[in-house]
Amino acid sequence: MRTFTQNNYGIQLKSTHAHEIVAAYFGYSSRAALLADKKCPIGTLKDAELIILNHPMQRIEQRLKTLANLPSGLPSNDILAATIYNTIITNEQLSEKVWADFKEMAIAYAEDRVFHNEKMMKMMGIGGFDQRELDWLIQVDIKTMENDVLMTVTYDYPAKAKKPSRHASVAVTLPRISGNIGYGEPKVLPTIYAGHVSDPDYRLKHGID
Repeated sequence: MRTFTQNNYGIQLKSTHAHEIVAAYFGYSSRAALLADKKCPIGTLKDAELIILNHPMQRIEQRLKTLANLPSGLPSNDILAATIYNTIITNEQLSEKVWADFKEMAIAYAEDRVFHNEKMMKMMGIGGFDQRELDWLIQVDIKTMENDVLMTVTYDYPAKAKKPSRHASVAVTLPRISGNIGYGEPKVLPTIYAGHVSDPDYRLKHGID
């Protein structure tokens, strides 16, 4: 961070400021909080199965507002975040693990589990239809706890109905491994509900094979 601002902007960024910015990127409330985290230290990021950044630019922006005596001409929060991001993705051990946010990750894992049967049927060439193409109302509820993050993804259909029918709910739990961005193998627990999407009369009416 300090080398980047010096080489590209001619700014001498204090080490304390640089540490606070990096701590914010990793999801900590301060540099002191980062150093005090012995349970899930950021140094173990290489051991994480998933790295979820979850809007680090916003965290950096908020941290910059609390820091006194910042040098003038300091690049914007998105450029500072990109500097740290580039360090992560250039590491071969980390680059393939990165997700933008919890919502993106949760929907990807939930969709894979909910529509697994339809996907397998198509691959085997025995018909079926792709439920992912239907008019779903998808909602993601995210609860962050001390040791993990619980994301609940719900699929209701049709989205424009006054009372959409619940098709599925998927609970995705992520154990915290490193800082507030590195997580272990997710636990995915789907619940499939009986509803009009699977009703033969509904399928016939709407031309669903």
